[in-house]
Amino acid sequence: MVLSYDFTDDNWNQFDAYGVKLATNDNVVVQARNIDAYFVIQFAPFNASNVSSPCHVNYAGINSNDTNFIYNIVVPEGDVNGASVIFVGENTDNSTSPYPFVGHLRVNSSCMATYDIQYFNSSGHDEFFVVGVDPSGQQAYGFSSRFAFSYDLQTHTITLLQQWPIPNFTPHAVDVSRSYMAIIAGFVTTAQNVYNPYIYMLQMNISSYSIVETWPYVPSSSSWQATTTNRDASTFTRKHMMSVSIHDNTSAVLVGMPSFNIVFWFNIEETNLTVFGQRENGYQRGYGQSLGWSDESGGPYPVILANTYTFPYEWSSSIIYWFYPAQFLSSNPIMPMLPTVQCPLWVDLQQELLTIAMGTLNLVLLDSSGQVYVMLAAAEGFYPDTSVAIGTNPTFSSPTSCPAGTYKNWIGVYICYPCTAGQMNTDDGNFECSTYGCAEETSICPLGSITNDTYSDMTTSISQEVSYPESPESIIFDDILIVNMFSFGTSTSCLMVSPVFWTMVMTGFVVLILLIMGILKFFKQHAKTRLMIKRIFRQADIIREGELWVGGLASLALIVLVMFAYHFSGSYLNQYPIETAPPSTFACDQTIRNAKFQTNLQSLTTPRSEEVEPIFELLDEQHFKLTIDFINTQQTCDDVTITQIVHSYSQVISSNCTYNRSTVTVSTTLQSHTVSLIYNFAKAVSIGGFRISFYSEQIELNDKSSNSNYFVQEFNFVQPFFVYNQTMAYDPTIVYELTRIINQSYPLDDNGLYSYNALWSPVTTSSTSDLFLTYEEYMYYGLLKTTFTISISEVTYYTMNVQQPIAKKSEIIFHNLLFTTVCLELFGLMFIGMKLIGLPLFNGVRYFIEKHSNLIHPEPFSDKSNEALKTQDQLPNYFKSVPNKSNEASKVQEQLPKYSKPVADKLNETSKTQDQLPKYSKPVPNKSNEVSKTREQLPKYFKPVAGKNQKY
Repeated sequence: MVLSYDFTDDNWNQFDAYGVKLATNDNVVVQARNIDAYFVIQFAPFNASNVSSPCHVNYAGINSNDTNFIYNIVVPEGDVNGASVIFVGENTDNSTSPYPFVGHLRVNSSCMATYDIQYFNSSGHDEFFVVGVDPSGQQAYGFSSRFAFSYDLQTHTITLLQQWPIPNFTPHAVDVSRSYMAIIAGFVTTAQNVYNPYIYMLQMNISSYSIVETWPYVPSSSSWQATTTNRDASTFTRKHMMSVSIHDNTSAVLVGMPSFNIVFWFNIEETNLTVFGQRENGYQRGYGQSLGWSDESGGPYPVILANTYTFPYEWSSSIIYWFYPAQFLSSNPIMPMLPTVQCPLWVDLQQELLTIAMGTLNLVLLDSSGQVYVMLAAAEGFYPDTSVAIGTNPTFSSPTSCPAGTYKNWIGVYICYPCTAGQMNTDDGNFECSTYGCAEETSICPLGSITNDTYSDMTTSISQEVSYPESPESIIFDDILIVNMFSFGTSTSCLMVSPVFWTMVMTGFVVLILLIMGILKFFKQHAKTRLMIKRIFRQADIIREGELWVGGLASLALIVLVMFAYHFSGSYLNQYPIETAPPSTFACDQTIRNAKFQTNLQSLTTPRSEEVEPIFELLDEQHFKLTIDFINTQQTCDDVTITQIVHSYSQVISSNCTYNRSTVTVSTTLQSHTVSLIYNFAKAVSIGGFRISFYSEQIELNDKSSNSNYFVQEFNFVQPFFVYNQTMAYDPTIVYELTRIINQSYPLDDNGLYSYNALWSPVTTSSTSDLFLTYEEYMYYGLLKTTFTISISEVTYYTMNVQQPIAKKSEIIFHNLLFTTVCLELFGLMFIGMKLIGLPLFNGVRYFIEKHSNLIHPEPFSDKSNEALKTQDQLPNYFKSVPNKSNEASKVQEQLPKYSKPVADKLNETSKTQDQLPKYSKPVPNKSNEVSKTREQLPKYFKPVAGKNQKY
């Protein structure tokens, strides 16, 4: 037993030493200040415009020089008549052992106070002494590591609970329900210096209790909590504080275990304590140091103080979270309720928060300096502005209307929600969002939208850079010419420009002429016309040099093909360079160009030739005008300042700014190609998206000494950044890298100008996921002040594109002559093939047909004259008109097929054969012109007559 115990200065100065010193309900806020030895009591109404002064009630003791150290205080939830404060602690006068006590303080609105204090027999110092009260304020229960009691708040009667203590159990937190069910959390010693967390559910009576449920927390063997022994849990430290809060209407229970960085949500189901869910906060400590329930519409909602303590338990941060049940069950991060930019900590409030207490809707918090701050529930369309403070201690928040683009349709302390995509509102203080105008195809209503403007001109990209082409598969003009001369296309336009197609059309015309010539052959009155046509086409024969009249017909097709080749070549020559070349309508492939390409990446440190250097100088001379449009926002020109950073030197610069159609347009001229600009916005309002534009005028230089033209294009680049169902992040950083693109074009003529064409190519690798927030991310980060950063730099390499003509004029002329010669030879080869193969094949087929016809029945040859006569009877009619002279008859017979020659050599047999000829071909006068006519009637393959050299 400790006979004497002195609390240290740290104990007196800390506002959470040994327990909770803050309590509240809807009627009162109470703080116990050990350092000042009084209670601070603030009564309702909690109205920011009419806050009354708090009451200060001194501690009471047995003697006037007693020193009372209060561990914990509670107030009944349902107490509406004045303030009813129950507290426990120890009294020490530095001469005897400390006396534990329980007290009941009642204070009216006039600050008139009455005390009841009950002291227990001194049994030594207790490290843990907790107290709870039922919501109706009838009965309080206190628990220490050595004794427990019930305290009747009406009669102020103390009844010790003889069953207590539970073996090896040390209580750290307690709460009592309306049905007198107590939830106690603490540690059980299971081995030397090993303490495990336990939760007991006790059914309380005035003089006894029964253990309904025992729930030990056993961490997963793979978790870091499994290695935690809590060896110093028998001594009070913040690390081993616990918290318990019961929501009476739903029998929901929150239990926080900061040493394990975890909060449990239980449900009381008659005699069972069922785990509904748990929420952890990573590998650290302090989560759930204090907690409570909010009864905002649709609640209850867990409210948790998440302190972060680094090992060995040094405070790092304090954040208050407000959870939907689904959020609590999920492991996904959520937006803090406090602090955010929309709800920042009041400037005089310490960053380290110790305790929170919940009324029905109000949230009360206590910082490490002992300052109490009350976040008052705000009406629909408003949220509590925590950047201001009304009053002294406690201080109160002030209601502020929700900014445009957000809404709040409930009463409570939570922040405003953004309008979802496809909705908007244009005014402050809205409790709902509207879809008006957002359903139009041209309207843009992103997350947090304040207008339904179209912004169609803001979503169009402009980029001068085009993909530099690759060289065609073939860069040999002969191949290109052949492919385009003998190719068909699948479309009508391709067919109309296909040389082969028109050659075939001409071939069809030739076939038509042949048919006409064949028909004229059967009409003797048109014999002269037929001869004239033959003479014309024989003169046009450029294939066989006038040898064949049919060659003249084939020459027409050849001429068509060659003319198309000349037309294609002339047009193809002018398809250079690609920058000025029109579409290639003369070919099926309209992208065909008289150009081959080469692309290289080269380092800027590589020495450059004198001819190339001027284009780099012109690029460096270009000065950029940067314009950024911030779209769909309430930010104005008065809200933005620009800081420029060049070579680590920063300065605030001026800009041209306009505000129109909910868009802030900020323009500035960049001093360098390597620069960073930071746009700082004063308001915490959303921005739907943004558009970045670069502009610079063109520069041109003609250098006659190098026979070169240098041209830097106008720099006109526009890139919008917009995501329909998201809103711009609050600290986006976009990085642009500028690359020099240089196009070198060789001249088409040997005496032409070399052309150097250049431009800047900006490229960003920033992802939209880094620049925009989803709804969930917005609800995590809250509404923050925007800091937009754009960084511009040059890369250390450049792109050199070289363009050269595939064929120049002299080369095209030469290859066209070759093509003409090849076509002539090909057509001549076709005629030779027909003569050597086609005609014999035709004769054979004809012979085969005639042999098997009904008109010809050849028999084996004999010397008999009657067989010779039969043979002559089988000749065609125009072979039977032969002059009645033996020598001429012999000549005619020499021209006949082998099977139709006379067998006998006798003249009288020949005469007999001639007598069998038709009447119109019997003896013909012995004149040469008549012989010629007879020969003209012979088939084409019988025209060469022995003994004659002339051609027909």
